[in-house]
Amino acid sequence: MKNKLNRREVTFDFSEKTVIVTGAARGMGRETVRAFAEAGANVVATDRDSKGLTETCSPHQIRVVSIVGDVSNPEDVNKFIETAVKRFGTLDICVNNAAVAPHTALLEESPEVWDRVYATNCRGTFLMTQSAARAMINSGRGGRIINFSSGVSQRGSPGTAAYASSRAAVESFSRVASIELAPHNILVNTISPGLIDTQSKPLPEEMAKSLSERIPKLPLMRPGEPKEVVNVVLFLASDASSYVTGTTIIVDGGSGIGNRSTTPIVDVDPRYFWVKKRSR
Repeated sequence: MKNKLNRREVTFDFSEKTVIVTGAARGMGRETVRAFAEAGANVVATDRDSKGLTETCSPHQIRVVSIVGDVSNPEDVNKFIETAVKRFGTLDICVNNAAVAPHTALLEESPEVWDRVYATNCRGTFLMTQSAARAMINSGRGGRIINFSSGVSQRGSPGTAAYASSRAAVESFSRVASIELAPHNILVNTISPGLIDTQSKPLPEEMAKSLSERIPKLPLMRPGEPKEVVNVVLFLASDASSYVTGTTIIVDGGSGIGNRSTTPIVDVDPRYFWVKKRSR
């Protein structure tokens, strides 16, 4: 008689869990809201873009509450946390996805833009982490805080001085937070995505051309999909990651370790040549 295989399927069940997702109006944030709602969680979705936020939340009206606000504003942040606790009774998971990423040459960078990047990416992550942690400590249930970085935090890339340095700061902050919050059973981790296809409309021609030249050199010869990053978010929010804290998980399809050979030339999925008219 043949031995039966002990198969294990990866499923995520967040029933009776409450999640806050910032930057939820589009892209990665929208996909994160959808994934948690479909996995049974109660979700508080936040963004400054009220129209985009409505589009994100409308398919999940029962489980998702939307709040327009700015993560760099302490009053708005407190409102996000208080809404989660009052509406659903607790806060278990905080996903700090909100960010801005202007592209400006160093010699042309303005203090105003620099401050705006740090206000959202660093101050916002700090305020959300602090306020969420206080709520988690008060509940006595522990929790998960998931922050976002970027591959450019580890390498030089022209035009990204503010953005890249702010992401490096988030990684460092998250390591400190993980140490201080560990006694309260709050795990703090960071996800660092590479090139992810979150665009909903054609890119400017110059940027599109640059990407179309870059994609064939990527190890997997394609950008990532939002769901491929969100799968890691779900893992870090789940019981499967109970011994993971203070780390940065890179989700970049191997792009951070080098380029693949471009000879012989291999056809690339035309969906990812943004210089052409997108078909979706």
